[in-house]
Amino acid sequence: MPKRAQQLILACLIPVGILLGMTITPLYTLLVGEEVVLRTVPVDPTDLFRGDYVVLRYEAEELPSTLVDEDVLSQLDKGGDNLDVFVPLELQNGIHVPTKVSLTKPDTNLYLKGKLQYIGPSWTTDTAGVEVAHISYSLDKYFVEDNTGLELEDASRNGDILAKVKVKNGYAYLVDLSIEN
Repeated sequence: MPKRAQQLILACLIPVGILLGMTITPLYTLLVGEEVVLRTVPVDPTDLFRGDYVVLRYEAEELPSTLVDEDVLSQLDKGGDNLDVFVPLELQNGIHVPTKVSLTKPDTNLYLKGKLQYIGPSWTTDTAGVEVAHISYSLDKYFVEDNTGLELEDASRNGDILAKVKVKNGYAYLVDLSIEN
């Protein structure tokens, strides 16, 4: 085969390989990850261009600053932002809740890896003004079939949605939503 043809084939295979590589972590998490249930908080999404979807915010995204380890606080004081943090989860009354925020990977297998954006006042109305750690897990949108999102959107506004998430090595993959009774 001519060298030019080999280069062309290689040039086509590299993007395909990159795209396939991007699916490995989500698929691995979906297949072997442990299922956890996270409680959401109210949010009001509006976007006409994305179709039917629900914007989600989780209680685990705003954690009391008392759960934040000292080493995390010292990193923030040094000017670190968007810190990679580990958030161990514990099952309480059928819902998995965070127990602390740390820079070190926990001994337990059940944890989320997120980005600590900053520590500041809470956004939610019931804890307004309370100092909380704002953490992002990239689990904020859930797309649904056309014309089926209104019930979930209404439940989302009331904070009545539970999210089923598969977790493996801190990586979280949103599997399903259910409406809490």
